[in-house]
Amino acid sequence: MHMHTARRFPIASLVLALAAAGASAQTGVAWVEFAEQPDTLGFGVAAVSDVNTDVDFATGDLDQDGWLDVVVARKAQGSMLTKHADVLLMNLQGVLTDQTALYASASDVPGDQGFLTPCVHTAVKLADVDMDGWLDVIFSSALSDGDPKVISHPRVYRNLADDGAGDWQGLRFENGRIPQLMTVAGMAVAPRFAQFDAGDVTGDGAPDLYFVDFDSTETGITETSSWDLNDRLLVNDGNGYFFDASSGSLTLAQLKSAFGLNARIIDLNGDGAQDLVKLSYLANPTGLFAIYNDPGNLGSFLAGGLQSIGKSGAIDGFTVGDLNGDALPDLAIADCASDGFQLGQGHDGLNHLTTGPKILFQYVTGGDDGFAQNVVLSDLDLNGWNDVLITDVDADLTGCGRRMHIYHNTGSVPGEQDLVIKEESELATGAQGAGWKGVVGISAAKERGTYAVAAADFDLDGDPDLLVGRCAGMSYFQNETIHETCQTDLGFGGPGTATLSLCGDDLTQAGSLATLQLEGAPANQPLVLVLSLTAGAAPFKGGTLVPVPILLLVSGFVTDGAGAFGTPVTGAAGTPVDIIMQALVKDGSAWAISNALDVLMGV
Repeated sequence: MHMHTARRFPIASLVLALAAAGASAQTGVAWVEFAEQPDTLGFGVAAVSDVNTDVDFATGDLDQDGWLDVVVARKAQGSMLTKHADVLLMNLQGVLTDQTALYASASDVPGDQGFLTPCVHTAVKLADVDMDGWLDVIFSSALSDGDPKVISHPRVYRNLADDGAGDWQGLRFENGRIPQLMTVAGMAVAPRFAQFDAGDVTGDGAPDLYFVDFDSTETGITETSSWDLNDRLLVNDGNGYFFDASSGSLTLAQLKSAFGLNARIIDLNGDGAQDLVKLSYLANPTGLFAIYNDPGNLGSFLAGGLQSIGKSGAIDGFTVGDLNGDALPDLAIADCASDGFQLGQGHDGLNHLTTGPKILFQYVTGGDDGFAQNVVLSDLDLNGWNDVLITDVDADLTGCGRRMHIYHNTGSVPGEQDLVIKEESELATGAQGAGWKGVVGISAAKERGTYAVAAADFDLDGDPDLLVGRCAGMSYFQNETIHETCQTDLGFGGPGTATLSLCGDDLTQAGSLATLQLEGAPANQPLVLVLSLTAGAAPFKGGTLVPVPILLLVSGFVTDGAGAFGTPVTGAAGTPVDIIMQALVKDGSAWAISNALDVLMGV
């Protein structure tokens, strides 16, 4: 009798966990897990960002040792005149270490100290500008009226490669690689570039640069109208030296920005030519715009017009990428009202990208908290679908009261149009409450006041980690996805394509947590879990039932609009016991039957 009671306890535990998950709707869906690792940041790195210092990140293997390094552009929070030095973080076998003075202080300008020279640098990108096989560094600049060109203009740092003996020589600022920029009237002025992108628009293989301009700021710094440069396209001569090709390549309407917040160089329509996407805000023009490259005359955008592609007039951040697995460009959008995304639908008669309506991100608890800024796509859980991260500190305003949002892409069918991308949460405590927000391991407090986030595999374990620049300092979160345990799949699925999985922690450990996930099932249909302590193989409804004999049926669940269902399962330390489980989903007059799992749980 004692043995019988002990063997039934894990079944009861699992039922209680599932029932609690059902009662709290969708809280606690542990789709991916992170763990903060302060030791991954070398001494002093956490202070690179603070309540007064905004940052932007670029990642890449600068010294070609196999580890991803980070370049940090730094400026004052909001639009301010205060200058800052930039920072080079070299990845020393998993530890990001400040080596600015050692490797990024060289310059071909007498008295200049490279990264250590204070500037107002708004953004940074890595690209091999001189085509020698080594990544170089480019910064955009702003708010330096009256300063010499060496301070006021974008800066290019050439990668000096190694010395032939395997020793990396670092980065050197070379002033002549960016030209003095002139107004239409021929006046030499300082640019105001908020963001930019690097990409080959001319088809010669060398990366070109497209900068978006801003005029007056929310902090009251005005610009003399005759000094306005507007956007600029700097074309690479093939050797890493740039010339201003703006006036011959784009119209005045295409170049005009009020507050240019961001830009992307990407092929929007699949014709092989790299197009431009830019975001302008605050005044005319306001919106998200596409400017198309001429595939028959690469580098010319004159015939491409200015297509408005944003389905909102309050967009303050964006990026472009594939969200629903159909290879068409989609738009992930930060909005002053509500963040969301637009799915690419195809191309019109002019071969311009068409997109569907703006779809709002969903929230398990809480909601959007207003202004946002940088938008990053990354497949955090390695399931083949890009997730979305949006930082919160506005480029033009001060304040650290909002937080970063991390949205889970729940897609499963390529090309689906009713895609759900939502912010998961451990507890139903609102936007700033207790528990993890977005992903397991990161709380609202750790997401508050976020300037930038880099999602990259810094520890070389195969999954993207997060480097976060916040008002409270830099933080590093290690992705635990690659270390997860998936319970044994016993097979026997069908009829239908429903797939059941239970992945996460080892459920025989104290405090362990995993996610029970069903995908590929009929949408919006009742779900029943069949549980047993033994595995059999009995014919059932045209398929095979594996938990035989049946000890328990757990109902009360429903699949979502994508035919999926997810819920957390907690484990415990103690004697491991096997629980056999399988899912049945109503499919018209029949049933879809998933594969079966052998779940090992601690008593």
